[in-house]
Amino acid sequence: MQPIQQNATRSNAIAAGAATAIVAGVMIVQAVAGSIISFFGNLGYAAGSGSVFSSLNGYNPLVGMFQQFTLSVLPIAIGVFLAFWLVVPLAPSLRIGRVILRSVVAAAIASALSLVFAIFLAIGGAVTSAGPLFGNSFPAPDGMPLFYSIVGNVQSVFSTFLSSTPLVVLAGVLVWLWLAKRQAPDAA
Repeated sequence: MQPIQQNATRSNAIAAGAATAIVAGVMIVQAVAGSIISFFGNLGYAAGSGSVFSSLNGYNPLVGMFQQFTLSVLPIAIGVFLAFWLVVPLAPSLRIGRVILRSVVAAAIASALSLVFAIFLAIGGAVTSAGPLFGNSFPAPDGMPLFYSIVGNVQSVFSTFLSSTPLVVLAGVLVWLWLAKRQAPDAA
């Protein structure tokens, strides 16, 4: 493994950007498609109940899509880019086993970054929901909800790792094949 300074090249950044575009593009399409399906499902359910408040709840999937983007797509995309650019770059000279291994490492790094995002937001949510800032001198977050939130986020990140790893491996292999094709001399 090379030092990060040697890996920080323009060609590694291009390969990392291509892999990131594949991963982020697929994850965004999945999030939008899931939100559309949930939106129409919730809208149909709300129309059946006849309540104005229930019809407003039909928009919850759109909020969920934004939340999924900030907690999953964005950190995974940033993690994949940084991993393939600086830590485990893809090169056409690698064998397929190494490409897959590097892709799994990139997925792990991306999931770890997703965990950092989630824990940061959990701590921020615990502090902001602790009560008025000066009404209680300073907010003292209740430890148990924060603990449960962090445990839930860790579980969610493991689930994200399991679901995003095949996509990151596929993106790594596709970019590796693209790099090999670009490097191959023209046979024409």
